[in-house]
Amino acid sequence: MFVDSPLLARIVRHVVATVERTPAKSEPFPHAFFEGIFPPDLYHTALTAWPAEETFVAASRRHHVDEYGGSTRRRLNLVEKSLADLPHGPRRIWTTLRAAVGSPEVKRAVFEKLGSGLARRFGTSPADAAAVPAFPRGTLYCEKQGYRIAPHPDTREKIVTMQFAFPSDDRMKHVGTEFYSRSVNPLHWLREPRGFLIREAMPFLPNCAYAFSVLNTIGLKSWHGRCKIDAIDSDRNSLLHIWYATPDDSHSELESYHAPEPLRRAA
Repeated sequence: MFVDSPLLARIVRHVVATVERTPAKSEPFPHAFFEGIFPPDLYHTALTAWPAEETFVAASRRHHVDEYGGSTRRRLNLVEKSLADLPHGPRRIWTTLRAAVGSPEVKRAVFEKLGSGLARRFGTSPADAAAVPAFPRGTLYCEKQGYRIAPHPDTREKIVTMQFAFPSDDRMKHVGTEFYSRSVNPLHWLREPRGFLIREAMPFLPNCAYAFSVLNTIGLKSWHGRCKIDAIDSDRNSLLHIWYATPDDSHSELESYHAPEPLRRAA
């Protein structure tokens, strides 16, 4: 088992405390932006343990290629099969981080913070938002110059989307995810993103994250995306962590991380 149990507990406590003290916003849809989301020493360690580029695979070539046909987005799924290819130290860090952000405690804190959006989607009260069933999956992404993703609200299979930024300094602040609302202004069809107004951009800063409740209804949609990223001198590295409506084959791995200690040793 490659989970560092004391570190896991410390990360979970830190993330939960950060989420709980951060105010939520309601416009343009329920979301929150978190500063200092991980313990500072752990964040630095994760930066040094960022997997080598050759361990990533190209994401959808239909959506993420530059004018020369090269991939602008590469991914590494945080599952045991992929993590097993990492050296011992990085494998331990990313397995523990995966376990922490996928913990029931972090889910409860994030869902309570986004309770107004979840209540709207599921017809429940904000106080009951944490009880909405959801199953976490995480993916590391490495995005390059030329990357863009058109405005979209996310599929209904997704319940909450959370992204952790992993830049080494604040020079990438301007390349974060953008939140939109529809626009009827004809001028907004003459520039990117066409037909949308940029309402807020999440700063892509060290040790920061954002989360939003996925809404795809007639009355409100969680429109987000990213205009084309022009010249950057380093990759846009992040952990995209999403809670889904149904589990995938890797969910049993997450459950094993949070099993009682004797059961983990037996596994």
